[in-house]
Amino acid sequence: MLATKLFVLPIIPLLGILCNSITEAHEFRQGSKLRILTDETFEHDTQASTGSTTGPWFVMFYAPWCGHCQKLLPTWEDLADEMYGRVNVAAVDVMANTEVGSRFTIKRLPTLYMINQSKIYRYGGQRTLEALSKFASSPEVYATEATEAMDVPPPPSGLKHAWAQVERLIQSKFVTDHPIIVALCFSGSMFLLMAISAYALFLCTNVSDADAEAELRRQLKVEKNKQSGAPAEERTEGKASDDVSESKKEK
Repeated sequence: MLATKLFVLPIIPLLGILCNSITEAHEFRQGSKLRILTDETFEHDTQASTGSTTGPWFVMFYAPWCGHCQKLLPTWEDLADEMYGRVNVAAVDVMANTEVGSRFTIKRLPTLYMINQSKIYRYGGQRTLEALSKFASSPEVYATEATEAMDVPPPPSGLKHAWAQVERLIQSKFVTDHPIIVALCFSGSMFLLMAISAYALFLCTNVSDADAEAELRRQLKVEKNKQSGAPAEERTEGKASDDVSESKKEK
């Protein structure tokens, strides 16, 4: 775990410079009530893990290259307009926002989740405006008609967030356009990891040697006391008594 953190952490400051070209999100029509969520805004806007105090969220997880997603998006925007004020209808591009996709374990596209009161209800019905509107109309409906219900997974830890940023970098156009820079960054991180690991090993070895030396000294002292026939404390007290006697004689 420590080695993983040491490898990831040196890369994080470079992501802001390197990630200047991420997969572009789908362009939605102007004036649409559809909410666009990202890695940075998902938890803040939805409050999914704390009970969705901002209201229920009907979220579509999609990718720009997914044909079924592209076909559904116009209907999804119509749904957002129809449900405005009652249900927050949103969309997340999992290619550009890998952290959210990983958090919710998105394996199929599109995936449609109703999120309400820290619960997830998967929609598996027809992808028509009428059917989608009916499903999103009330908690009683999606609680009974959902193909699957589960708890909302917690937000990612700092390390998972860092890995998500690395994944975004790997999937970006920057990698193909500037492979030498990316290779140098990763090589530098590996070199730094090796240097830190070597130094840590050196410190551990020195500490072990010091402990071994201290233990050896203690054993030798115990053995010497055994051979003298009296503990070191008793010999010290005896010497002190002799000194007192000599002092009295002199007086």
